[in-house]
Amino acid sequence: MNSVDVLAFGAHPDDVEIGCGGTVAKLADAGKRVVIIDLTQGELGTRGNAETRAKEAEQASEILGIADRENLALPDGHICSEPSAKRRVVEAIRRWRPGAVLAPHVHDRHPDHMRASELVYEATFLAGLNRFEAEGESVRPRRLFYYLGRSDFEPTFIVDITEQFQRKMDSIFAFETQFVPEASDDPETDLTSPSTEWRIRSRCAYFGSLIKRRYGEGFIVRGRLRVEDLLSLDFETF
Repeated sequence: MNSVDVLAFGAHPDDVEIGCGGTVAKLADAGKRVVIIDLTQGELGTRGNAETRAKEAEQASEILGIADRENLALPDGHICSEPSAKRRVVEAIRRWRPGAVLAPHVHDRHPDHMRASELVYEATFLAGLNRFEAEGESVRPRRLFYYLGRSDFEPTFIVDITEQFQRKMDSIFAFETQFVPEASDDPETDLTSPSTEWRIRSRCAYFGSLIKRRYGEGFIVRGRLRVEDLLSLDFETF
């Protein structure tokens, strides 16, 4: 039976890299076992196809240093909390038995991202029910953290990714068909714009500035954080 420290979910290949790639790399640097689960193959994307995106995801995974990566091949554009989808995500959680789950935040312009957030939340809860019919022994991760999409939020906490920022960017641009105009003859999109790198860098720089670091990634939690030792906390006061 597998057991990993963190299971990071994305609706499409490259979502985890964009939203929390620096944190994933930092966890891997610290010796933590991180697995990425892509819910779809991104087959509806304007550029590339399922095969090319799978190869790009493999390269991005090597850059981040993660333990493994899976694709559940749910239908792109049709992610929803229907029974078969919930069962497949529950089985992934039971198979990997993570200590923490990373998921996209529910507020996002992309419908798949919003529904992926809801699906992962439901599956994280259902995975702990003994009577929920799915393969694997029941398990309920104690921690569920949401990473930022395109819609801003006030983060519960910010991870310093200054040392991992360049690897985050390298992992994103490993998806060449999505971000590099000359990598494909398909029509260009918003992501192939020269401003994409600037937008990602600026957002990470903004979060970093809030904690007096160069680059950061923000997360939000549902509920409250319980603290046992005030002196173990590391935060900035102004």
